[in-house]
Amino acid sequence: MKKIILSAVAVLMCMCMLTACGDNSQTLNDTPLVDAMDKINAEVFGGGDNMRVIDSLDKLELYYGIDPADIKEFAAEVSKNSATEIDEVVLIKAVDEEAAKRVAEKLELRLQSQKDLCASYSPELLAIAEKSSVVTAGSYVELIITDKYDEAISIRSEVLFKAK
Repeated sequence: MKKIILSAVAVLMCMCMLTACGDNSQTLNDTPLVDAMDKINAEVFGGGDNMRVIDSLDKLELYYGIDPADIKEFAAEVSKNSATEIDEVVLIKAVDEEAAKRVAEKLELRLQSQKDLCASYSPELLAIAEKSSVVTAGSYVELIITDKYDEAISIRSEVLFKAK
């Protein structure tokens, strides 16, 4: 029985790794990440002050454990009401692809932490976290958690990426 469970977990992890690669068919343009964040905030979260801005490398390191030396540019916001909402958007341009791998690892840990937390008290929020993933494309890394995930991804693609 243990072998079956371990095999199932291994298959699931492989599937997650494959789906986390996301937008590799696109290349990042030179648009500032804050432009995408502003548009996501306005169109997905209704603008206003529903979200808390993570506005410094120190805060990014505090919340996510990401080394500031790995960051070229970032934009990040989390829901102010974490008791009833799980909304979170983290957009990062790392200094290089190796740094992007380290950033992705930290964001994967954050996503898993959110899933574990939601599993203990909110099946609805867990369902939202379960459909989210960490996406890496070259030196770009993102974590988007929201019930309007597809809309947020569409906006991010429209603002930050150009087709190859």
